[in-house]
Amino acid sequence: MKEYNLKITNTAPTDWSEVERANIDSYVWGGAERAYATYGQLSYAKTGDEKSGLYIHLFCEEKNPVSIETQLDGKVYEDSCMEFFFTMRDISAGDIGYINIECNSLGISRISFGEGRHGRVFLGELGIERFPISVNIGNEGWEILVFVPESSLKKIFGLSDISEDTVMRGNFYKCDENAGAPFGSWSPIASPSPDFHRPESFGRIVITK
Repeated sequence: MKEYNLKITNTAPTDWSEVERANIDSYVWGGAERAYATYGQLSYAKTGDEKSGLYIHLFCEEKNPVSIETQLDGKVYEDSCMEFFFTMRDISAGDIGYINIECNSLGISRISFGEGRHGRVFLGELGIERFPISVNIGNEGWEILVFVPESSLKKIFGLSDISEDTVMRGNFYKCDENAGAPFGSWSPIASPSPDFHRPESFGRIVITK
């Protein structure tokens, strides 16, 4: 099982060059030779205020991403899209589901919660405000920045606190169904056909200080 070290800091991240990268380099359904170099990064801030929470950074060396979907919670996965799925739980509890965050190069996101591909619930139905997301497109590629407030994580996963004792698993993805781009992931997926909704294939995310 792949592992990623997620560090708890007392400030929001400002320099992602100092944060561990999770390279999206598993192409179990082929097409690696056509893939753009892509990676994900995580940081957790304990600031004691509204900036406390999970910070997600995704970057792809794709200089001209093409996206069509403009409807929130629409089919962004058909566009040039980067994604992060994850779950959290107390060490003595069992998994109750996972969050999927999918975003195209227009900054349009699809975010929901559930135990599998079917029966998923969008944030609004859970009484959770939409996570702030920004997208930047530059000469070297494009990036996504997502902030998931600590208060939202506690409410969704039923956590009293988030610390080194919190069990976390997840996976980073890149796809573009419209362009026929390969389906890539950080943690390899055991499935005969493309399917990102495979929590059993999530990698381990180790929370440290």
